[in-house]
Amino acid sequence: MTKSLPPKSLVLYADDDTDDRELVKEAFDEFSSIVELVTFEEGSELLSYLQHLGPLQPKPCLIILDVNMHGLDGKQTLRRLRGTEEYNEVPIVLFTTSTLPSESAFARSYNAGFVTKPLYGAQVRFLLDQLIDHCTNELKEKIKKQRGY
Repeated sequence: MTKSLPPKSLVLYADDDTDDRELVKEAFDEFSSIVELVTFEEGSELLSYLQHLGPLQPKPCLIILDVNMHGLDGKQTLRRLRGTEEYNEVPIVLFTTSTLPSESAFARSYNAGFVTKPLYGAQVRFLLDQLIDHCTNELKEKIKKQRGY
């Protein structure tokens, strides 16, 4: 009998900066056996992807949105996601270079996390821990197990 593998947890990330998408991809590479990271260049691409998810496909366990993107930016995307019943409870993080309190307050007003982008590659591990902190408990447990905690 063939044993099937459990489905990977789905993380979606929209950012128009290629370097930032690569940074996050590298951060999640450590967990590629349990996490599937799908990236987009702007919010409307991410929303389109979600509209085409089949009923048997898992919903994302985390959505990461850059605040300042061309096209549909992170704030607009967050508003649209929170305006739907289906994605109202999915953990979402606004990911930005901004440290303005108003940006953080905006995220909180939509029940979203707020993470400032790292300026140096050495901060990637800390960044990943901050992003994972917004994930579902199920994914957090899988990651702890994989890290050997």
